[in-house]
Amino acid sequence: MMTAEASTEEYGLSDWARQFDVIVWTADAVTLQLRHVSPTAAGILGHPLEQWWTEEDFLARHVHPEDLEDALALFLDRARRRTERSGVLRFLDANGRALPFLTKVLTLEHGEGHAPELRCLMVRLERNTRASQESEHSHSHLRATLESTTAERDALLRKEQEARERAEALARRLAAGESRFRGIFESPLIGLVLSDNHGRVLHANDAFLRIVGYSREDLEAGRINFMDMTPPEFHAVTRRAMEEIEARGVASTFEKEYVRKDGCRVPVMLGSVRLPDPDENATFVLDLTERKEAEAERERFFRLAPDMFCIAGMDGFFKRVNPAFTRILGWSEEELRARPFLDFIHPEDRGRGEEQLESLRRGNAGPGLTVRVSCTDGGWKWLHWAAVPVRETGLIYASARDVTQQRKAEERLVLAEQRLRTVINSGPLVLSVLDAAGRFVVSEGKGLQGLGLSPGQVVGRSALDMYASEPAVMECLRRGLQGESFSSIVRSAGLTFEVFYQPVLNEAGRVTSLSIASLDVTERVRVEAEREELIRQLMHERSILQAVLQQLPHSVYIAEAPSGKLYLANAQAEAQIRGPAQPARNMEEYRAYPGFHADGRPYEPHEWPLPRAMASGVPVMAEAVHVIRGDGSRGIIEYSATPVRDARGRITHGVVVGVDVTARMEAERERERLLDELKLAVSARDEFLGIASHELKTPLTPLALKLEALARAAGAEPESPLARRLASHVEVMRRQVKRLAGLVNDLLNVSNIRGGRLALTLEPRQCDLAALVRDVAGRFDTEVKRAGCEVRLHAPAPVQGVWDSSRLEQVVTNLLANAVKYGPGHPVMVSVEAVDGRARLTVRDRGIGIAPENLQRIWGKFERAVSERHYGGLGLGLYISRQIVEALGGTVRVESALGQGATFIVELPLRSDAARSA
Repeated sequence: MMTAEASTEEYGLSDWARQFDVIVWTADAVTLQLRHVSPTAAGILGHPLEQWWTEEDFLARHVHPEDLEDALALFLDRARRRTERSGVLRFLDANGRALPFLTKVLTLEHGEGHAPELRCLMVRLERNTRASQESEHSHSHLRATLESTTAERDALLRKEQEARERAEALARRLAAGESRFRGIFESPLIGLVLSDNHGRVLHANDAFLRIVGYSREDLEAGRINFMDMTPPEFHAVTRRAMEEIEARGVASTFEKEYVRKDGCRVPVMLGSVRLPDPDENATFVLDLTERKEAEAERERFFRLAPDMFCIAGMDGFFKRVNPAFTRILGWSEEELRARPFLDFIHPEDRGRGEEQLESLRRGNAGPGLTVRVSCTDGGWKWLHWAAVPVRETGLIYASARDVTQQRKAEERLVLAEQRLRTVINSGPLVLSVLDAAGRFVVSEGKGLQGLGLSPGQVVGRSALDMYASEPAVMECLRRGLQGESFSSIVRSAGLTFEVFYQPVLNEAGRVTSLSIASLDVTERVRVEAEREELIRQLMHERSILQAVLQQLPHSVYIAEAPSGKLYLANAQAEAQIRGPAQPARNMEEYRAYPGFHADGRPYEPHEWPLPRAMASGVPVMAEAVHVIRGDGSRGIIEYSATPVRDARGRITHGVVVGVDVTARMEAERERERLLDELKLAVSARDEFLGIASHELKTPLTPLALKLEALARAAGAEPESPLARRLASHVEVMRRQVKRLAGLVNDLLNVSNIRGGRLALTLEPRQCDLAALVRDVAGRFDTEVKRAGCEVRLHAPAPVQGVWDSSRLEQVVTNLLANAVKYGPGHPVMVSVEAVDGRARLTVRDRGIGIAPENLQRIWGKFERAVSERHYGGLGLGLYISRQIVEALGGTVRVESALGQGATFIVELPLRSDAARSA
């Protein structure tokens, strides 16, 4: 700002030009090229300012031709080289009129290598119309008029004198301005510099030279350049300032550093302004060393202060906080600045925080505020805040001190007082104070109720009189009044008290009062007696537990956690390993135990079940460990380890139970061997059944054919004696052959099912389940009549489906045969219907029924719920039926109870997969 003012004093006389009818301009003293023209020039001469700048030889072309030689001599003054000179010249306005001006010229030298500068002040001499008209005549006519008219000449001379005086006054003001600028320029407080656009310093005051460490000789020799003194990291900001000068004519103040001549760096603040000369800039340079040191000291104090300092805005957000915030609260500066600071205050204290913020916004500092503030660990800190608002900047400067411990101490003190008062008023305590004569001065406490007294009731009475009949109490009172401090157990009024006697002595050592604290310990004495009894019981139970542990059939180990130290092993532990149990002092010593994985790899210390259970907190159950016993034999022990926790859930111990499973493992291996043999035997049986069924089926076919032929022959002559003799025998043989064929088919089916060769969908086709059941039931007429049964069929409508009819016929046959066999003398109810998209076949009898425990067993191979001696058969019918139904995508189940018959229910999908097979 100072540089801008100085520049105006020296170069910019625009304000003066507007106040007086004058024109101020500067130009190159050699070429007369204009550099600066005051705005008044356009109003006085009428030529636009742009024409002054752009038109070549403007001055020479607009000076009156008769005054051109005098003007050039005045402007250039090559002969006498005068610094200051003046004269009267006429200039042509835009309308071609000649206007006279008192012209004062000043030449300034800018040193070697720089062109001198010409500065001019033009004062209008005539302003009235008559003078303006006369100025339009030629110079010769004006001279003749002046010579012929003395009055007019004298008037013109007077006006010239007045103009000269005004010009001289302006010159004096200019000189005063130059003097003030010189005073500012030479001020030791701030560096002032004139430089060109390339950073070369043209002029500088001593303050600047002192800042950068260069001499006046360095300046005159042209060895000082802004860019050379600027460190690389500040080149960008310097270039931006130069660009701002080019665009606006002034650069905003900014901070940077200079490299002094001695190589040291100095922090500075710069501000620049463009001078009328387009190649020159004026810059002030302020040394910031002291300020930076003060800021560094302030910053050091700000960052290292143990208390919390911050700057906040009236908007409720932190602007800056010192590291004490993070150290005390845990929040980073970014986290603190991201949220309104009221968010960090405890909800119960937030109302007071809002009131304090509103007071600060009104400009009131207030007495301070103590609130709870959240920490990153979820806790709260008590902070005492002191804040000062600055309304001009909209900022709040605040400090905070952690008073959490102080608050806790105060709370503890209050709590202690409350506890003491609570103890006195609610506990079985009596507080008494006796004077030197033994009279009660104080008597308080809830324990008085047990004595039938109220607080303060005995004040003023003598304790010696009250307890005269109780020698033990009297003895204690006398000892206390004699100055002895002690405690005693006293029994009075059926209660037991623990009494503390504390005499108070004066400077002479005499008792002035006796403080007595009596605690009713009647209940505690009783509880202690019970505790002693419990301890005796516990020791007894512990001895029992020790006996149980020693007599358990399994080994038991107990270890400490987390060290793994084994401190108990029962007798069975040594019996299992057939040697002494070596107590390990830590887990690393587990390495000595001969335990191995199933692959023979030894157990590492951390792999044993006990360390794993104690480390994870999860029990390890029945882990088989191969061991080498003390006698050299090998065995397998299943160890189960469980962590033991205390009341707070911490693992304090580990318990391991070992079960010797060597014999069991050997038995399992033997069982597996026998199972393999059994599988071989079953396979051989199935193979035998397959072969036997095929071999048996071969003679049955011709036998059946012979019986049929014999039956036809007997039927051809039914009245012959032979036919009558054979009829009954042929029928018996036909039934037995049929029965034998059924048994053979069942054996063959079992063999095929086990071998995966039972085909169910060889010829799948559409069939009616109702018609199929009706046909099968018709074939059972002979068996039904012989059993005294009746088949009652309920099939009101056809039930169509795609099934293997031959296999389905086999299922119906088996179910009807069972119903007739196990329910003789009772009707058999059969129903066929379509339910929910499925075909349902129900066969119900009223026979002997099936026990509940046999309802699942009857579906197995060769299984039956009754004795085979009474009912015969191989026990394969239901097994085969179930295989067929499930292969068709259906289900079969039975509902029954003993003595209440049985109901078999078959459900089939109406559309079965054609490719399904058994």
